Amino acid sequence: MPLRHLYSIPGGLLLGIALALVFPAGGAYVAWLGQIFISVLKLLILPLILVSIYASLASGDNLRRIGGRTFLYYLATSAVAALIGILLGLAFAHDVPAGLLNLAPATPAAASFSLDRLIDNFIPSNLFASLAAGNVLHIVFVAVLAAAASRRISKHHRATLVGGAQALDALLMQTLNGVLALAPLGIFGLVYASLATMDWAGAFQLRAFVWAVVLAAVLHGGLVMPTLYRFRTGCSPWALVAACREPLLTALSTASSNATYPVSKRALEAFGVSERVTSLTLPLGATLNMHGSALYQSILLIFMSQLAGADLSPWQTVFIVLLTMASSAGTAGIPGGGIAMMAFMLDLLGLPPTYLALYLVVDRFFDYPITAINVWGDLVVAAIVDQELKDG
Repeated sequence: MPLRHLYSIPGGLLLGIALALVFPAGGAYVAWLGQIFISVLKLLILPLILVSIYASLASGDNLRRIGGRTFLYYLATSAVAALIGILLGLAFAHDVPAGLLNLAPATPAAASFSLDRLIDNFIPSNLFASLAAGNVLHIVFVAVLAAAASRRISKHHRATLVGGAQALDALLMQTLNGVLALAPLGIFGLVYASLATMDWAGAFQLRAFVWAVVLAAVLHGGLVMPTLYRFRTGCSPWALVAACREPLLTALSTASSNATYPVSKRALEAFGVSERVTSLTLPLGATLNMHGSALYQSILLIFMSQLAGADLSPWQTVFIVLLTMASSAGTAGIPGGGIAMMAFMLDLLGLPPTYLALYLVVDRFFDYPITAINVWGDLVVAAIVDQELKDG
C-alpha cells in the first residue's frame, strides 16, 4: 500500500484506536499533537465563518433562497431527532433504578424558560468576546446582521467590502489547507489520548442509556437522513457517504463540528455542491443543525429525570423536546462544548447541578459519534439544497 494511503485521516484514526487498546499509557505523550491541531483550527475557523457567511449573503440573494430553505430543513430534521430521542429515552429509561451513580433524588420543577439566558446564548453583546469564547452562534448573528446592513449602502462600498471578505476567505482557506495536511497526526493524537483515558466502567453502568443513544443514532443517521436525501434528490445517499467519508471520520475523531467545517466544504465541493451553498449552509449547520446533540440530550434528560426518581408529565416531555432543539443550537461546536448548555437545561428543569455527573460519565464516550451525526446532517442538507436550487 502506498505511503500516501497510510498517511491519511482514516490511517490516523485506526492507529490511534489500536495504540489506545494495546498501549494506553502512551496516550499522555502524544496528546499535545491533538491539542495543537484543534487550537490552530479554532484560531482559523471563526474568522472563516464570519467572512464566508458575510461574503455569501452580501453578494447575492442567498439569504432568502439558500438561508431560508436551509433553516427550514434544519428545524424539521432537528425536531425529528429530538422526538426520536424522547421516545427511545422513555422506552429504555423505564427500568433504570433511581439513585444510580450515587445521585441524590430530586423532583423536576415546572417547566419555565429563562428569557435572559436564551438572549445571552443567541445574541452577542461583544464581538471580540464571542470570538474569544468560540461562540459560533454569535458569529453567525453578526455576519447576517452585517450582510443585511450592507444591502443599504452604496454599490461601490459594498463591492469593496465583499471583495475584501472574499480575499480574506481565500487566504484563510489556503491556510487551512496547510493545516489539514497535518490532520492525520492531529487526529492520531486526539484519538489515542482520548481512548486511553476513557472511563469504560462508568459507561457500562448505563447500558440502557448506551443502547438508547446507539439505536437513536442509527435510526436518524442511517434511516431518516438517507431517506430524506433520496426523496428530495432522487440520488443514492451512499454515493454522498462515500464522497464525504473524510469529514465524517474527522468529526468522529475530533468531536468538533467547527474543526470539520473545512474538510466538509472541500468534500462537498468535490462532490459537485456549489461554493455559494457550502459557504452558507455549513457554517449555519455547525451552529444550528445539531441533530446528534438533539437526540442525545433528549435521551440524557429523560435518564436524568429517571435517576432523580421523578416521572415526567406529558407537558414536561414536550418541554424537553423544545428545550433540546433550542439548546442544541447553542452548543459550541468543539469537544465538550455541551457542558455549559446541559447545566443550563438542568437549571430550567429544576434538577440540581450534581446531575452533571451523569453527563460527564458518558459524554467522553458519545461526544465523537454524536458529532459525526451532526456533521452528517449538515452534509445531507447542503447536498439537498444545492440539488433543489439546480432543479429549481
